[in-house]
Amino acid sequence: MGEKVLGLATTTVIIDNSIQFLMHSIFLTGTAGAGKSLLTSVITAGYADRGSDAIAVNLDPGARSLPYSPDVDVRNFIDLNEIMEKYQLGPNGSLIFASDLVATRIVEIEEEIASLSPDYVFFDTPGQIELFAYRSSGPYIVESIRSETKLNLFLFDATLVSSPMNLVSIALLSASIRLRLKIGQVSVLSKRDMVGDDWRKIMTWSSRGSRPIEAMGKEVDQETYLLGKAILANLASQGLSQELMPVSATTEEGILELTAIISRVLRGGEEID
Repeated sequence: MGEKVLGLATTTVIIDNSIQFLMHSIFLTGTAGAGKSLLTSVITAGYADRGSDAIAVNLDPGARSLPYSPDVDVRNFIDLNEIMEKYQLGPNGSLIFASDLVATRIVEIEEEIASLSPDYVFFDTPGQIELFAYRSSGPYIVESIRSETKLNLFLFDATLVSSPMNLVSIALLSASIRLRLKIGQVSVLSKRDMVGDDWRKIMTWSSRGSRPIEAMGKEVDQETYLLGKAILANLASQGLSQELMPVSATTEEGILELTAIISRVLRGGEEID
């Protein structure tokens, strides 16, 4: 099997009945509603159209509908309604229980992935980011998936970060997720089509050497301003801040550029500052 576009040829082989994973794993994370599932759909199809063997894996046991047909679906292993009935749990409790159960089925999930022999695997993570990143099961899944390289795409919802203080808050969350998952990360400004030309303003705020300090000072009190300023300074000093990659899964603007960045990071092990 060969990768025809991005120069990252991979194969999956079986030696002595032991699965050897030589694929690239890309996780999509972000706040609820950031567009993870739609971007998973578009970017997986884009890789396939360009000649790569790419598959989509749904890791959200609570997903009711998806804009794509998962090649591997955790809902085939875990039934949320059954959990609610068996353990007499409400919607939130059953989601937490189900998310933790995903980790116990990782071997079966890997076997199903291996049977498809993909070059690229895009993991669509649960809508509630805390269920994946802040419980032990999420980082365990990321660590346990056997793969040649791993990368996280963290989505900044353009409709959410259209104010500078919100951008600071989500930037802090992004850094936290990066520390939790312990893999390379690319920051993506999703849903750029939904904010008109404001996405350019957001990009200016996030660009290197042009932080949203001045703009932030116009919308918050002095104490909050100083806190936001300190957060940005510390993220920058620790190398935990990144310029955003603007994309729209609806219009597909920026998708080709995003795949180029993914290729660069996977090939060279470098991150986009």
